[in-house]
Amino acid sequence: MRRGVGFAVGFKNVCYSEGFDDFCSARVRLRTDGGAEVHCAAAEVGQGVTDVILQVARRELGTDDVVLAAGSTTDVGSAGSSSASRMTWMAAGAVQLACRAALEEHERRGGAEVDVERVYRHPRTSPLDPETGQTTGERAHVAFAVAAMRAVVEVDVELGLSRVVWIGTAQDVGHALSRAAVEGQIEGGTAQGLGLALMEEIQTRDGVIANASFTDYLIPTFLDMPPVVSELVEEPEPDAPYGVKGVGEPPTVVSTAAIVSALRDATGRELTRVPVRPDDIVGL
Repeated sequence: MRRGVGFAVGFKNVCYSEGFDDFCSARVRLRTDGGAEVHCAAAEVGQGVTDVILQVARRELGTDDVVLAAGSTTDVGSAGSSSASRMTWMAAGAVQLACRAALEEHERRGGAEVDVERVYRHPRTSPLDPETGQTTGERAHVAFAVAAMRAVVEVDVELGLSRVVWIGTAQDVGHALSRAAVEGQIEGGTAQGLGLALMEEIQTRDGVIANASFTDYLIPTFLDMPPVVSELVEEPEPDAPYGVKGVGEPPTVVSTAAIVSALRDATGRELTRVPVRPDDIVGL
């Protein structure tokens, strides 16, 4: 049994980029008693955006009497997709705008019930030149998030078996609205990167996927995950609401490289593909 240690550093753009019109809508109904109902079509896929929306609304409105309506573009404009590490940034910006507008309208109308909708857009980006690949304006991306990771693995070089025993990471998160939520996103992204490094691979035969079920397409389980120690680097993003950044994708980008680097350290082999198979480790 050999132990290896590997390091990796990487970065990921945040939000839609290269001139895309990236926007998110939010609607706030503020009642005469000060309570509120918030509408935002941001898709909750387990990343915690509903908590972000409620946290922002309660902060801006100064009350805990806030409920979040079911996300639907029947009642509010589009929020865009839950991708590109954008949803926290964009939903927070839209809800912040709508809440502030609702408070202003509520006061102007002497405390009457108000119902307002606002659209948030992040600062404009520019497309890339198709010939040179360089940006045609001030910037192609609105922001970046950086992560650094250290992975420790144990490898049985005779059998080709390996496991990750510890991961430590430091990540630029802008401003963490909820430390628990941010750490959960980092752990989830790391799990995806671990899967890519050690087990996840679509196999095809004559153009047909041969491992089309979770019986044959392996993904990490709770038992495959090592302890993940997260160090949050909080440098608020100046163009983002509350200085936030998306945090889910950077650990996915970095963890695969860190784990494979650790496997190289343990085995002395180049290991130029992922996932790393037992045959790759024993040299077959």
